Amino acid sequence: MLDDLKHRFSHPDVRFYQNDQLIMIELNNRHGSATLTTHGGTLLGYQPAGREEVIWLSETAIYDGSKPVRGGVPICWPWFGPYDPDTMGADPSDAAKKGHGIARYELWEVASVRSVDDDATEVVLQLEPNDSIRQAWPWPFVLKLVVTLGETLTLELVGENRSDRDWVVSEAFHTYFRVANADGLTIDGMDNLTYIDKLRDDQRFTQTGPLQVNMPMDCVFVDHPDTVVLEDSGNQRRIVMQKTHSASTVVWNPGPEGAKAFADMPDDQYAHMLCVEAANALDNAYTLKAGESHRMTMTIAVR
Repeated sequence: MLDDLKHRFSHPDVRFYQNDQLIMIELNNRHGSATLTTHGGTLLGYQPAGREEVIWLSETAIYDGSKPVRGGVPICWPWFGPYDPDTMGADPSDAAKKGHGIARYELWEVASVRSVDDDATEVVLQLEPNDSIRQAWPWPFVLKLVVTLGETLTLELVGENRSDRDWVVSEAFHTYFRVANADGLTIDGMDNLTYIDKLRDDQRFTQTGPLQVNMPMDCVFVDHPDTVVLEDSGNQRRIVMQKTHSASTVVWNPGPEGAKAFADMPDDQYAHMLCVEAANALDNAYTLKAGESHRMTMTIAVR
């Protein structure tokens, strides 16, 4: 498979290689570098030219394909969090539905590799139903992930409903950002938002002013289509996340006790990662009508 990918998608800015059991795709151009894997369609790294790494990846992540890689940008689709059978009506496939959907557990196909906009590099991965997926999601679809490395890094998730019925979809780019110190980090762009606190029985609160991270934290900010800015002052940078067709923003950190539950995450690394996610979750789940598609975009820049 590796030799076939190298032959079919030869490009001066793209390198295919293997890490344990996973196929890796590395993009390099004058703007920086990015790495992703076909396992889960997961972006694993993004380093702008002359800057530090932006994406957190566990030092003890597992690359044997038995589970999603811990860190990076896992894809949550077509549901976020635990599956809610009330959204579609009970179905025998519900027993096979894992947390955060089907996409992050499956092998994606490379659909295309090309240069765009003169000096940017684009890789498209694609996921379609297979026997494993049909056990949990029996309806036909096409899901595409478009990764573009240019002056910024852009991820587009395009889901197409190829069935004859409407679906309810929730989704997320479950982005693990690498930060100097998550505790007390400030996130701008969250003022006056309603959020659902998953650690306080899903109670609703209103954010006032910039958000200051207090760990552990698991909050879904609803009705928020706008830009957020992480003030990563320890690394002397601001990480800017812009979104389109994303109406929710999720902020999560397991804290010191929660981190101990992850065998593929060192106990002390919670302090240097923060998930800030472009999403359509909870109140912002949407109906994807039969024959239609939906595109969610996240762009990451460092200032």
